Order: sequence, then structure tokens, then C-alpha cells
Amino acid sequence: MLSSASPESVGISSERLQRAFGLLQSWLNDGVVSAIASVVARRGKIVGEFYGGRVSAQSDAKPVVATTLFHTASIGKPQTATAVMLLVEAGRISLDELVGSIVQDCNPEWAERITVRHLLTHTSGLPQDPGGEILDGLPEGADTPTYLKNFPKSKLAVPIGSKVEYSNVGFGLLGLIIEAVSGLSFPAFMRECLFTPARMNDTYHSPPEHLHARIAHVMSTPNEGTEFERYNSKHALTLTHPAGNVVQTAADVATFFQMFLDGGKARGRTVIAPATAQLMTSNHTRGLRGGIEGFMTWDECAWGLGFDLRDHKHPHFAGEFTSSCTFGHTGVAGTFAWADPARDLVCVMLANRMLYNFWNQPRWSRYSSAVVACVTD
Repeated sequence: MLSSASPESVGISSERLQRAFGLLQSWLNDGVVSAIASVVARRGKIVGEFYGGRVSAQSDAKPVVATTLFHTASIGKPQTATAVMLLVEAGRISLDELVGSIVQDCNPEWAERITVRHLLTHTSGLPQDPGGEILDGLPEGADTPTYLKNFPKSKLAVPIGSKVEYSNVGFGLLGLIIEAVSGLSFPAFMRECLFTPARMNDTYHSPPEHLHARIAHVMSTPNEGTEFERYNSKHALTLTHPAGNVVQTAADVATFFQMFLDGGKARGRTVIAPATAQLMTSNHTRGLRGGIEGFMTWDECAWGLGFDLRDHKHPHFAGEFTSSCTFGHTGVAGTFAWADPARDLVCVMLANRMLYNFWNQPRWSRYSSAVVACVTD
């Protein structure tokens, strides 16, 4: 966990920060969400934390605190991307290596055309979610290895390299690449090679049962109340999809994003090379339109290696005042995080409602703008 400092000592107005946190409290008061954790950090120091609501709707549910775990959903994508880049750093794979040369039985339509870089930048042309060729015959309640087994057979949704076509399928393939190259299971590689070195000690794939009471219940989920309810069911808590089945605290998310502002170091310890941090947060999709179809798209959709880049996108969850070099990610379970290198500022906001009713628009942008407005120098 990052160390703390007084807001004024690092150029943050404590009065303005409390005003920003008041926006989060209003979401709780209005019943928009029922659990929120937010961490704001400047110059590597946590300057403000907000914890509100309860972990579930049960009358005896515990209040949200610093140790509450949230389903961060696709905030896990930059973390998966970082694991891939650790293999690139080790010379085990290259970004322009063909996926078909690493993963067996890939669809011949693209096996010798899609590269690792395409997957990391969502320019592979693969669909957002798997089609019938993957799902047909899949048993209900399948575990993650069974679910991902047929991902190499996926069909293209759009031509390769034609746009930023946000793809959970592509990140599923990245998980298979990690396993094929490292010889470890995806969760084991993430734990041993990223989470532990970065001291993200409250970050889990398939969290052990004794931690389940600490996890904030997600509202408005598919299959609500069933044994296969997304995120909340016991079955869902066993899943380890590389596109976003991470459960973690707001402080651990802040640690991860601060690492990229600090040139790949987490609390003074080098986890990734400075060159890796720079490359991952650089624009690899210049001139391409796209985004997350059904949620938000842009005519110019800047994307890094795993990261959504602010660039000149409007509207954007990072608000009006973040610099063009800001990088971050969102999660469909109701979460976002961003880091602004120009201000050495990190903002993490974890809530607990699926985005299908677009409750986040424009609330996320408003909150992000209020956080940046706290900077006084």
C-alpha cells in the first residue's frame, strides 16, 4: 500500500477534496450505488480516501472500509497486459509475434495474421465477447479453462487492424499465451510475477472463501439470484478470466497505477522496466476509430498496451481537466481508475453497480474533474 501524506504537503486542497468526496456520498444518498471506495494519490502519496455504504443489502452487512474488496472487472485488463509485457521483457515473446505461433489450433482465418500487439491494443478484429462457435455446447457453470479452451477458434468481427474493437476474447487469448509461454496457470503467473512483486497483497483471482465476506456485492447483475449470477455467486468467485475477474482493494489499484507513474517501480522496487511503462502508456492506435461498442466510442480512439488513453477523447470518464497523456481503464461492475503523468495524480473509484443503465454518465466525469480541481500547483 502506498504511504499517506497530508493533502496540502503535495499540492492538494483538502477542502476541495472533501467537496469531491461529497459527490460520491450523493451517489449513495440517492441510491445509485450502495458501496464505494475511492483513493486519491499525488506524488506517490495517498492524500485522500473515501469509504461509504455497505458490502451488501443485508441488514447486518459490514460497512465499506479500506480492506473491502471490489470486483474491478476490466481494470484487470492492464494488469493482464503487464503480465504479457513481463514475458516480452524476458525475451520469451515479442509484440509482433503471431498468436498462431504460440497458441495451438487457432482459426486459420487469422492464425497467421493477428499478433500479440493486436490483442493488447484491441485491434485484432476479434469480437467483444465469444460467439456461437465458442459457446455452443459449453456446459453451464463451466470453469475458466473450459470456457477459454475454444477461444482460439473465434471468428473475426471486423477486419484486422481496421478499428479499436474492444475484445474480451482477445484478452482471453492473452491469458492462454501467458500459460503457454510461462508454463504456469494464469492466476499463478499473475500472483508470482506481478501481484507479489508489486506488493498488491489484497488482489485476487478466485479469492479464498474466508475473504468472501469482504467483497462488495455487485448490483444489477445478469442471472441475479441464480447459482451462476455474475460476480456474486460462489461459482462466479471461482472464475479467473484474463479479461477481468480480479477482486482487489482500492489501495491496490492505486499501487498498480502509481507504478506506471514511477517508471515501473512499486514502493521503490522495480517490477517492470521504465521502457515498458512508457511503451504501455503510449498511443498505438493513432487514426483509428472505435472503443467499447454499446458504451462509448470515439472517432479517434487512442489506446495503449492494455490502457485506455485520454488523449483528446470527449466525453471521457477521466473528466475535463486531465492531461492528454492520462491513462486508465473502466470496469463494467462499476469501477474506474486513471493516472495523470502531467500532475503525478492517481484517482481510483470502485463502486458496485453494473453499467447497463449508464448510471456512470456523466457522474464519473464530474467526479474526475472535481478531483483534478483539487490540485493547487
